[in-house]
Parts: sequence; structure tokens; C-alpha cells
Amino acid sequence: MARERDGANNHQKDVTQVRNTDANYLAELVELGIALSAQQGREELNQKILMAARNFTNADGGSLYVVNQDENELHFRIMVNDTLETFFVSGRETEKPFPPLPLYDDEGRPNYANIATYVALTGKAINIDDAYSAEGFDFTGTRAFDTKTGYRSKSFLTVPLKNTSGVVIGVLQLINARDDAGNVISFDPAIEPIINALASQAAVAIENSRLLVAQRDLMESFVRVLGQAIDAKSPHTAGHCSRVPIIARMLAQAAVDDRDGTFSNFYLADMEWYELDLSAWLHDCGKIVTPDHVMEKATKLETIHNRIHEVRTRFEVLRRDAEIEMLKRKLDGQDALQCEADFARRVTELETQFAMVADANIGDTELDTDTIFALHDIAEQEWTRYFDRTIGLSWSEQQRLDDAKLAELRATSTEKLLMDRETDIYNGFNRGELYNLSIPHGTLTSEERQVINDHVVITQDMLAQLPYPKELQRIPDIAGNHHEKMDGSGYPRGLTGDDMGILEKVMVIADVFEALTAVDRPYKRPKTLSECISILADMRDKGQIDGDLFELFLKSGTYQEYGRKYLREDQRDEVDIAEFIRV
Repeated sequence: MARERDGANNHQKDVTQVRNTDANYLAELVELGIALSAQQGREELNQKILMAARNFTNADGGSLYVVNQDENELHFRIMVNDTLETFFVSGRETEKPFPPLPLYDDEGRPNYANIATYVALTGKAINIDDAYSAEGFDFTGTRAFDTKTGYRSKSFLTVPLKNTSGVVIGVLQLINARDDAGNVISFDPAIEPIINALASQAAVAIENSRLLVAQRDLMESFVRVLGQAIDAKSPHTAGHCSRVPIIARMLAQAAVDDRDGTFSNFYLADMEWYELDLSAWLHDCGKIVTPDHVMEKATKLETIHNRIHEVRTRFEVLRRDAEIEMLKRKLDGQDALQCEADFARRVTELETQFAMVADANIGDTELDTDTIFALHDIAEQEWTRYFDRTIGLSWSEQQRLDDAKLAELRATSTEKLLMDRETDIYNGFNRGELYNLSIPHGTLTSEERQVINDHVVITQDMLAQLPYPKELQRIPDIAGNHHEKMDGSGYPRGLTGDDMGILEKVMVIADVFEALTAVDRPYKRPKTLSECISILADMRDKGQIDGDLFELFLKSGTYQEYGRKYLREDQRDEVDIAEFIRV
């Protein structure tokens, strides 16, 4: 009876031990699941998966492979081996022990010879006691590895990593299970359900990580495509959306690297860098709705084309009229020399007047009141139109004309040399010739300037509608406040420096500096570095840009680095930064 009772007690101990072991495994799986669900880098995730599997099985070594995007290869990700004291991670160029494993041969047949590819193709786990005596698989590479390293690969447990759809996305391979004394043994079949459960958790974690990376890549690619589309829309601002992120990142990096100055405590986490990059690419997204005739307005008379050619033709008509008048006077018997002198004087007058109109059309210099009055006097000259002005109009143009106006335009008429017609005002713009030529400075009318400025409002409205994750909540402000000024004179919100963060102020300088240094703007010649820095210094002195960031821009050499990489040689002149740094 005592012997029976002792046997029963031993059996109960064994059962209890098994239950405790299972409970421990379950607890470890739960903890692992929580750990794998936490946000982490891809390499860190792979290490946790392999470490957990080795802990469960007391394996000497192990490897992790993932199926590539084309689903035709297994790509090595990580390998660990205690005996060999090795730790390899994919991506480190000097530490790549294994090439990809093809899942199919050149003729498209499944590669069942390799144990890892077999598991990936079939989705079945394989437990092998001794690789050297196993049949059905090619262990030539394993033996070659052992010969080279002096290692003895024996027991193998290879399991598939299946995602929630049951698709194999990777393979986990464990090598040489060990007992408590460190002797190599076979992998216990009883542990396989635990490893399969771990593999399932790992597959979900890897898939989630992939999805997060894919979503981030998709968002970043979409943002870049949008920025490139805006650049492509206008050849005169091409590259602006792609160059501003470069300047912004360089200046932000200078702030992060500042150890002893104003920004010594400034730091950006990975997601904050990502936030800055996206903001910089998106800062002008509102321009996608800005009309081309405003974006491309290189001269005052430009709409889709430069109307100075039409005005010049009218001057040509007046010149011919003067020549015809001279010839008629000669035929009437008037003094020929006087007729020719009067004609020459009229030609000189017309040439002078057209030169004034043409010069005013450029918009480089500010027009004074006398010049604007002179333009109005020139405009009062008349010429006779004989052809029907309603022929060749589009349907929409004709809709802007009532019957009385159509009849007026069909008849022969005397017209002004420069005209502001009622029909020139539509869609919120005044295209009148005299109205546009009288712009005091630049090429844009007040309403066109407002449309240009409104791109920031549209940018803010567009970006405010997107559902950002918590880490990217500041994108609308960083991107949308790049036309604000530290003294509150910017637009559209009239913010001051106290209302803005460092990255917003970085964007202000990046946007202005790129615009100043750009070589593709039709309304200005390319400026040298010294000219651009001088303009920025003037803005600093007026309180329009952040003074500390401006001085960091100079002291860190950010302006030089950008100029060296992205500006033309004739723009890269010397800048005496001591002239612009406040003592």
C-alpha cells in the first residue's frame, strides 16, 4: 500500500509539474504578446521574437527569415548562436552571412529541397532530430557552414509565421536544443504547440509592423507626389516644394546640434523629424488651386500670354496712320520736308511712349505718380478698329456680353490705345490693360495678390481636414504658418513670434531663403548669397523673422552648405557674417 501510495504521489507531482510548466509557458506567451504589440523598430521586434523562441526551447541558435514583397524569396533578417558567439542582423553590410533563399527555381517549380523554403511553401512545421541523417532535405549548406566554423548543427525546429489570413510571411528556425547540462538534444514535440503559438503572435506583430511602415511610406510618398505636382504645375516655381524641406531640415539640424547657444536644449524625436519633413513638403499644397494666370504672371499684362504684343500692334497701327497722314499731306501739296519732320517727331513720340509702357509692364521698379499719370495720357490716344471683335470668341466669353455690347463690338469703332473694358472684369479679376499697367510695384494686382496669399489659407483648410495621429498633430501649424512674421505683420493669422514654435519659425526662414535664392522665377534675376543674407538681415532687423534662428543659420554655415550643393556658381559669393551678427 505504501508503494502504491508513493507511486500515486509521484504521479501527482508529475501532473502538478506539467501544469506549472504549462502555466509558466502561458504566462510567458501573454507577456510576449504584450511586448510584441508595443510600437518598436523592425530590428528590435525580430530580436524579441527570436529570443523568446530560444528561451522556450533552450536552443543554442536560431534564425528568422521573412518572405519578400514579390513572394519568391526568403530574406534573412537575424541570426544568433551562443556557441559561436555570433549575432547577425540584416542591413549591416559587413554582416550578411546568408543570401536570399529562392522559393522557386528558374522554371517556377517550388523549392522543397531547403527546409526553410519547404516550410514557407507548405506552411507546415518541421522537427528534425539530426540534420546529417535526415532525408528529403538538402543540408549541403549547413554542412559547409559547419566545416567552415567547426560547429555541429544537429537538431532543427522550423516553423512558419502565418498572418491572420493564414499566409506564410516568414520562417523561424531554431538549431540545437539543449538540456540543462548543455548537451544537444532533439526538440521536444510537446513544445511545438507553444512555438507555433509564439510564431502566430510573431507573424501578427511583423504584419502590423509592416502595415505601419507601409502606411508611413504611402503617406510620405503621397505628400511628395503632391509637392512635386505643385512644382510641376509652374515651371517658374519648379523645385520650391522639394527644396524648402532641405533647408528646413538643415536649419533644424543646426538647432539640434547647438550645444552652447540659444538652442542647447532643443531636441527632435524621430516622429518630430517626420512631422517637419511632411510639413515642409505640404507647406504650399494650397497652390494646387491657384489659377495658372496668376502663378505664371511674369509681367503686368500677362494672363495666359503677355498682352504687350497686342499693345505694340496698336502702336504699329498709330505709326502707320501717321505715315499715311504724311503721304496724304504730300499728295495735297504741303511742304515735303515739314511733312517728314512731323512724321519723324510722331514716330519718336510713339517709340518713347511704347518704351514707357513696356518698361512699366516689367514691374521691376516702383512706378511713381507722374509715370502713372503719363500712362493714362498715353492711353487716351485713339485708333480705329474695323474688324468684328465678336468673331472667334469662346462660348463663355460670349456669355459675358449682352446684345447691346455684341452689336457695339461688331461695328467699326474708335478705341483707346490702352483700355479697361467692362468685359475685362470677371471671375474676381480685373484684366484691364491700364489698370494692370498702373500697378505701383511688381506684377500682381491687389486681387491677384490676395489670391496668392490665400494659398496659405487653403493650405491650412486642406490640412485641417486630415485625421492625424497624435505625433503629427502640428502639421497644419508648421506647414500653414510659413508666411507669418514675428512682429505680427504676416498672414493669414497675424501671429507673433510668441504664438509660434521653433519649427514654424524654421519654416518661415526656409521658405523665404528658397524664394530668394531660386533661379527659376520669371519676375526677378537670381540673387547672390550675400544679397539674400542681406535681405534676411533686414527682415530680422524689422522683427519679421526669428533673430536667433537667423544667426544660427549664419554661424552654423547652413547657408553655405545649401549654396554649395544647390546654387549656381555665380550665386555663391563670399558673405561676411560678422556684418550681420549682433554683438
